[in-house]
Amino acid sequence: MDRVLGSSAEVRSKKKTVFGAILSDAFYTQNTQTENALSVLKKIKTVGGSERYVDLMFYTPLPNDKLINRVVAWTTSQEEYAVSGERRCRQFAHVEISFPHRPDNVFFEEDMTMGFSIIQNKNVSFRLKSWRPEYTPVRMYIHPSTYDKLYQTCLLLDLQNIKFDLFAMYGAVFLPLHVLAVRSRQLHGTYCSKIITEVLQQFNIGGAAFMKLIPCQSTPSLLYKFVKTNPSFGLAASV
Repeated sequence: MDRVLGSSAEVRSKKKTVFGAILSDAFYTQNTQTENALSVLKKIKTVGGSERYVDLMFYTPLPNDKLINRVVAWTTSQEEYAVSGERRCRQFAHVEISFPHRPDNVFFEEDMTMGFSIIQNKNVSFRLKSWRPEYTPVRMYIHPSTYDKLYQTCLLLDLQNIKFDLFAMYGAVFLPLHVLAVRSRQLHGTYCSKIITEVLQQFNIGGAAFMKLIPCQSTPSLLYKFVKTNPSFGLAASV
């Protein structure tokens, strides 16, 4: 089963001197909420190339952010429990998949990765980018062949001119399933958490609970909750 490891915005990648493995700390404190997420994405190869990873990047809008981002985050918020047992509300407005390197294992420029998603009034895109501190990463370790297939699938989807489905995004939290389920990528378009849920499920990434998530009812906050509550998710663990 693919192992899913979570990372908050304060997580730092640390180099293991013998194996070059990744040690990720999954914890959250109020004082370090805005720590640079780029440190989480530090390019360190996994043991012997036997595993690769992608990061799901969840965007938390700032208090002065665009109104639409704040409304989406507020209306789709989900509660979670911190390691300390504290209950808090996670409010995300957007999600992307971050790929640290090409299928041939060549890493991109420093602090850059390939990001796959779609934003309002744009088409699905797969492009080189860096990440602001407002993004919270959740790391997912996958088999190299799965990484390659997922990368190529995102590349192909970028070429299909898939538009943004405003109706489905706003209706995901209150419209009945039979209304949402008939909306197709080709005819109606898609939105960030829907298409990301679909491509991850296509390659059986995320575990049994995640596979039960209905893509057309997925929101960034709900996607985060499903990934973080996966039985194989844990605190700091070396490969």
